[in-house]
Amino acid sequence: MRSYNNLYEPMLKDDYIKQRFLDASKKKKNRNDVREVLDNLDEHTELLKKMLIEELFIPDYHKPSIINESSSKKTRRILKPHYKYEQVIHHCVIGRFKPIVMNGLYEFSCGSIPDRGVHYGKKYMRKWLDSYDRKKFFVLKMDVHHFFESINRRILKRKLKEVIRDKRFYRLLCILIEHDKIALVAKNLTDAGVEINAEQTKRLVGCIAFDDIFGALEVLKEIGITGEMFGKLKIIIEQIRKGAPLGYFTSQWFGNFYLKALDHYIKEELHAEHYMRYMDDMVILGKSKKKLHKMHRAIEIYLNDKLDLEIKEDWQVFRFEYPMMKDGKPVLDEKGKQVTKGRMLDFMGFQFHHDRTTIRKSNIESARRKANHISKQDKISWYNASVMLSYMGLFKYTDTYNYYIDYIKPKINVKKLKKIVSKHSRKENEHDRLEKGDRNTDGQTGRNRQDIITINGVSA
Repeated sequence: MRSYNNLYEPMLKDDYIKQRFLDASKKKKNRNDVREVLDNLDEHTELLKKMLIEELFIPDYHKPSIINESSSKKTRRILKPHYKYEQVIHHCVIGRFKPIVMNGLYEFSCGSIPDRGVHYGKKYMRKWLDSYDRKKFFVLKMDVHHFFESINRRILKRKLKEVIRDKRFYRLLCILIEHDKIALVAKNLTDAGVEINAEQTKRLVGCIAFDDIFGALEVLKEIGITGEMFGKLKIIIEQIRKGAPLGYFTSQWFGNFYLKALDHYIKEELHAEHYMRYMDDMVILGKSKKKLHKMHRAIEIYLNDKLDLEIKEDWQVFRFEYPMMKDGKPVLDEKGKQVTKGRMLDFMGFQFHHDRTTIRKSNIESARRKANHISKQDKISWYNASVMLSYMGLFKYTDTYNYYIDYIKPKINVKKLKKIVSKHSRKENEHDRLEKGDRNTDGQTGRNRQDIITINGVSA
């Protein structure tokens, strides 16, 4: 297994940090908090750099936002980290962590991976289904129960430690993993007006991140925490928490890293004929129903024993949809429609049939509602325009284009939507170009900034 070192030091370069500020600002440059940072980029770069050098980053406390997804009828808890400086820290980390995840990542691990979205997955799934050429085959479909919420943090940290040799980088990853525990302790100390110096802060955060309960409690005693407050913080620190939060840029990368070994186990040890994973949703195709049932049992054991995860109870093994034939001719129903048996595959928002690929009905309805909403707006936001264009991409590359022609196209002006998105993109790109130009000039802003910078309330 390859190990990685020298990951932290490259993050301290000014150009690297500035680029991460720009990366994190994409699609939100009109926000006041983002605008303020970008207008004083040198100053904020210096501050963040000092924070990283002195290892004084502390995650902020966030109340979760509850999102109800109409398409899946699921309720999700979303955390929204602040742009200054949490989101930028996440981008700094992923800039160095991404190659580690991508190295050896299974070819058909899709979802939250650059260039491996739904269209990539659909292309290969369609190819696999067609390769059976009407021969009898079966589908094993399953997904992990509450995947992101169930990630065992100690297992994740152990897996990270096996490949990451840079102690400072590993420490920062652990801080992001234990973000909520650290943030809650920091909030309680701040609300109580407790004074804690930079060295004590660094030790306390590190102990919590590394699950050193005794060390963390010793720091609390050192700074004079006693009585009820000590008991309250002790409970927080001792609590074993699970999960990577939805809404954090790092979570999707932690999730794919966590499941890397599972992909290779399924493909190389279980010898799955065709296997695809879309985040925590898995599909395996095979000619033997018995073998697929056996694979399911093996995967269930692996997930439970190695990753502390569970398969949802609604897993299925079924024969894929096939047309009924009689005397070499297709059997038709009373309406003249071809009669089929077996089941279609619902995966990644698509419905794969034996002879076509369509969009999931809930997504079709969402697209129709979005089109109706846009048709009633005098001023269309770039967000709504981009969402609608994304839906159009789904219609274009599936066998549901006629639905788009009949129900979506009359409601929208495609040229207008493209113009809105294009204008927004030009603004984003122009700002990035100017920022890069400023960095290449001799007269940089921020030369007269103050020499003393306060980090997390502590003067450096």
